[in-house]
Amino acid sequence: MIKKELIIIAGPNGSGKTTFAKSFLSEKKFEFLNADEISKELANEKKEWANAITSGKEYFRRLEKLLIHNKNIIIESTLSGLFMQKLIQRFRKEKYEITIIFVVLENPQICIERIKERVKKGGHYVADKDVIRRFHRSKENFWNIYKNMADQWLMLDNSNQQVKEVAKGMKKSIEIKNEILWKEFLESVKY
Repeated sequence: MIKKELIIIAGPNGSGKTTFAKSFLSEKKFEFLNADEISKELANEKKEWANAITSGKEYFRRLEKLLIHNKNIIIESTLSGLFMQKLIQRFRKEKYEITIIFVVLENPQICIERIKERVKKGGHYVADKDVIRRFHRSKENFWNIYKNMADQWLMLDNSNQQVKEVAKGMKKSIEIKNEILWKEFLESVKY
């Protein structure tokens, strides 16, 4: 049986998910789906900004096609909502191995500053209030819901210049790699 994998690169807006995913892609032959890049691509084709509905439909059309063809896939998510539960269940039904790589930062202000820099370089904007709200929901949903749905997970801290491994887990086992960052994370989530 061919091993099929879904890797979800997750974390708050501005945490560095896309940058991490692209470096990860250089090591593995996976298909990469990114809603923001699809929106940008559609906008370039139409010479105008693609709206969220059109981009969303295209994202799910491509995702469905990859799933039907049993491709290994990397996607991104803030995990700030509950939609990914259904998606993970769907992939699980199709016998995919699910890995979540959660990129966490020390505080939402770092995310806000990174988004400002991204916008200066032509990237997409996210309102500060949305960044703050998603920052906290992202961490809590990862911890309370999504890590429990994954076959394995890895938590990375991307607050500074160097990405640090915080912890990794499989089902009920957790291996802590950085005690200080792990403790800070646990203190910041409600469970």
